[in-house]
Amino acid sequence: MRVTVSGGTGTLGLASVGMLVRAGHTVRALVRSPEKFQRLSGEERVEVVTGDILDRASVAAVMEGADAVVHCVSFPLREFATNWDALRHVFEGMGSGAHLVYPSQAWVHGPPAEGAGNRVRERSALPRLGQQAADIEKAVVAQGGTVVRLPWCYGPGVRKGLVHSIFERLLAGKTIWFPGDLDRALNLIYIEDAARALVAPLGRRLARGAVYDAAGFPPMAPRAFASLVSQVAGQPVRLRALPSRWLRLSAPLHRKAREWRELSKLIEGLVAELDGTGIRRELGWLAEVDHSDGVRRTVRWLRRAVA
Repeated sequence: MRVTVSGGTGTLGLASVGMLVRAGHTVRALVRSPEKFQRLSGEERVEVVTGDILDRASVAAVMEGADAVVHCVSFPLREFATNWDALRHVFEGMGSGAHLVYPSQAWVHGPPAEGAGNRVRERSALPRLGQQAADIEKAVVAQGGTVVRLPWCYGPGVRKGLVHSIFERLLAGKTIWFPGDLDRALNLIYIEDAARALVAPLGRRLARGAVYDAAGFPPMAPRAFASLVSQVAGQPVRLRALPSRWLRLSAPLHRKAREWRELSKLIEGLVAELDGTGIRRELGWLAEVDHSDGVRRTVRWLRRAVA
């Protein structure tokens, strides 16, 4: 298949490009910096197109002739609504028969409503970001696309995010500050498993209009996960919860505090464990890298990166 990947220099974009090339697809990547793509990817079997996802002409050019699109652009929390603009440009640029695969964030959703099935699932008591994400998912499904909800990602190539900060700060000997309950289990997934989940729907007609949860290995609480990283790295861990009072008082003054407070609200409403039945039964996808192996690979990559 001829597959276009938007956000080719992002975490999911890079991982998806590599997975698609290894699967034998013809891959085109939309990037803002081809130099950055070559530095991070090194993959030569990719047509690299320079452009901006918010520029209609750029998007139309990279989508031309594509059988499928893996849309890996995601704006930060403070600009989350901009994802709508990017998605509209993708819809406009895609050919009529092209298949869109959209990675959604499982962590922005509240618990599923009772009796929800495996297709378009309504969520109850959604926070603001969760509602925006749910609306985007509905738009993708209405266009015959596939939504794959991913847990928190970690692993080689992941250079930012809440889980990455656990690795980064622990290896630097710094205190890890976490905006949420340290003993509440979180869904986590190794980056290569996440990329395989995005590639799995391609060429599968039954995946069109479907919503899947890519459930990784059993959830782990931040305290337990940080302890695992500590054991693998052979370094002590200092993990602290950001006090809710500090988040509440600091939010009006500091952008980072506002983001952390939003994250803490999202974490409170997370589903304890994602339902991976649909993606396993319909697409044959299962997570392959457990947390022990994933943490070892990530620590090894980070230490090479700073050597």
